[in-house]
Amino acid sequence: MSAFAKLRQWLHWLFLAYEPMRHARWELIIMRIALVLMVWDMHSGWTTQWTNPVKAIQLMVENPFHWDIVEKSQPHPNGFAMFMDFSFLSNDSVEGPLRVLTAISLILYAIGLPGVFTLLIPLAFNVGIATLRNSQGAIGHTAQAVYLVLLSVWAASAWALWCRRKGRGLPHEFTAGQLEADWARQALAAAYVVSAISKIIFSKGAWIASTRYLPLHIVKNRDMEYYEQLDSAALNLSWLPHIMMDHQWLSATLFGFALPLELFAFWGLYNRRSAAIFGLGLIAFHQSITELMSLSFIYNKALLLVLFVGPWWWIARLFGKSEAKALRS
Repeated sequence: MSAFAKLRQWLHWLFLAYEPMRHARWELIIMRIALVLMVWDMHSGWTTQWTNPVKAIQLMVENPFHWDIVEKSQPHPNGFAMFMDFSFLSNDSVEGPLRVLTAISLILYAIGLPGVFTLLIPLAFNVGIATLRNSQGAIGHTAQAVYLVLLSVWAASAWALWCRRKGRGLPHEFTAGQLEADWARQALAAAYVVSAISKIIFSKGAWIASTRYLPLHIVKNRDMEYYEQLDSAALNLSWLPHIMMDHQWLSATLFGFALPLELFAFWGLYNRRSAAIFGLGLIAFHQSITELMSLSFIYNKALLLVLFVGPWWWIARLFGKSEAKALRS
């Protein structure tokens, strides 16, 4: 076999050999807990202290009792707000009980109860809050990936329940939990593909060329962080945008490589190998944006780590191979 044929075979095995990801029960538990923690962050803000576990747990417990939905109207209806008024969620008599029910529902989901029942209230409540906030005249998408994954997990759970009642098997002989993970991964990949297509359309195919303007956004975001928090650390990389403007290929290299990663994110659905490669690549891109522009993308990075990379599986596999090798020797 020629070297080219071997390379082609290896690339096919790496990216195109479809191997359904059958997560073990312990993996699914990790995924459930991770999703619960991300959703609960919308009510506690614990990720602001994720490097301090004790403080983070304190925020998880205490903050929900003090947080309040301050938006009392929706002057610029967006999304579902064009069809109904979500301002009722700001009423304490509604917000308080729904937050308690959300906490109970997430705990029940974490311990293994079906998502079709336990995720309905968290899904509806969180989407309602986000819709109300996005109807104030400015739109944010910080937690868009979390809500999309939450919706896909709920839909997968509903489909699994329907199939079970009809006596039908699930695709690839998945369990309900494995189907939820599979649909969640597809939803996250689709979000990246749509993002890439949007960049290509709105830039009229000149996205990589337009990256030469991104150093200006770095300066803007760094200045905003400094003047809002008076944190001198925000100015530590003030020299970098000037270098990037003088050497525009740096911007094209740094920001341009993410476009194919996003556009072909669906290749990360073929097997664990391709999933890990695309997951790590996108995490590296998000982290570079975090360092340059102080935009955390913490939810995207966490979802990529849990759904695509799954480091715990690779570690378990490595130890499994080591033990098998030791038994053979």
